[in-house]
Amino acid sequence: MKKTTALLTFTLLISLSSGAMAGETGRHFGASAGLALVSPVQAPPQAASPQWKSRDEYDAFNAMATEKDPEKKIQLAEAFLQKYPNSDFKDSAYLVEMQTYQGLNQMDKALDAAHKVVQANPNSGAALQALRALSFTFPFLYKTTDTDHDAQLSRADSDAHHGLDVVQKFQKPQGATEEQFQQAVKDLRSVFNSCIGFVALQKKDYANAINSLKAATADNPNSWYGIYWMSLAYLYSTPPDYSDAVWYGARAVDLAKAGKDPNADGWETFLKQTYVHYHGTDTGLSDILTQAATAANPPDGFKVGPLEAPKETGNKMTDLYNELTFKLKLGGEGAQNQWDAIKGQQVGLGGTVAGVEKSTADPNIYLVHISILDSTKSTDGYDIELKDSTQPNVKNLQKGDLLTFNGKCDSYVATPSLIPTLVGEVTSDLPDKPAAKPKTPVHHTTQKPPNN
Repeated sequence: MKKTTALLTFTLLISLSSGAMAGETGRHFGASAGLALVSPVQAPPQAASPQWKSRDEYDAFNAMATEKDPEKKIQLAEAFLQKYPNSDFKDSAYLVEMQTYQGLNQMDKALDAAHKVVQANPNSGAALQALRALSFTFPFLYKTTDTDHDAQLSRADSDAHHGLDVVQKFQKPQGATEEQFQQAVKDLRSVFNSCIGFVALQKKDYANAINSLKAATADNPNSWYGIYWMSLAYLYSTPPDYSDAVWYGARAVDLAKAGKDPNADGWETFLKQTYVHYHGTDTGLSDILTQAATAANPPDGFKVGPLEAPKETGNKMTDLYNELTFKLKLGGEGAQNQWDAIKGQQVGLGGTVAGVEKSTADPNIYLVHISILDSTKSTDGYDIELKDSTQPNVKNLQKGDLLTFNGKCDSYVATPSLIPTLVGEVTSDLPDKPAAKPKTPVHHTTQKPPNN
């Protein structure tokens, strides 16, 4: 019986793409754009090549592999696995199931099949294909609200590290050029390191997130998701590295826009909020966006300058807010000393309603988001969060309403924008009911009288 033949080629393709994370969110399990290796991934030197044990086994696999109807293909795969549970091509059969379920958009079953590929033969070419699929899709499918999110993170980290281990055993297939082979290796490493970095980011292990994402984006400089996650890791580090956060955020925005990614506008808004929060104005940001569009990394000596101490504006509310928060924005020991001085203190201010929502932790608490600074209003953000549990009518406030409020300094977040949280109440009058929605005008069609 023949050894592995071209029959298996399609199940063992390894992507050769210059953008593993770029533009692929709709092709989680499929081959990337670009050339593909036309030979199976070779087994490690010490491993025996897979063998067909009978003509019937070969024919059963061939029938499954060439079936066009996805439902029938899955049925034939299941029949093959039941009849030949010890087949050397068990992992390849599961891989066929994985890809077929993906084509049917049945992602849970596709992921389950991917893990079965790895269980069947952890170091095979099929396993490498499945591990790449698992690591590529995880950041796009992961939800922090899932009850088992910690277990999901651990498994994804394990899968991605396993993938890196298998890549080290990856041998150049016959017929592939050295250039094709090296590009395939880079693609694989980029996907696995991106997943490891994403997991570390979720765990708030920012130093390791940066290390893994640097490795990922070195292999794929156009991976805007990897670059964006790296920007976040720099931003949320202690202390924040605003210069690298802004540069890589700008780089990710440019690449995402070029790729027509729907997240690009939201990322740009977040970048502007981050930049204005630290620098004070958006002056210079457009130049950084232009520079980052043509360079993967910032030039030597690149720095985003911190905002200058605010001058008195004559606006009582603005000046009081600046006095309260300026040192907090700068970070470091000065920020800690300032917070120690104001925590628990009563503060009265006024501003403009940016929005009202119920607290997810306690439905009896309303969170009123309040804008005070003109620079914040220009980015559609807010400067203060007021926790109000005594006035249900705060829910009737509308965006743009003016109000005054009083509360104790309870906590604050420093990035991407500094937002203190006060526990208190609105001290200005509250509307008894929500504002009436404008009525949709009724257009009457003038009809001509019937002909006599």
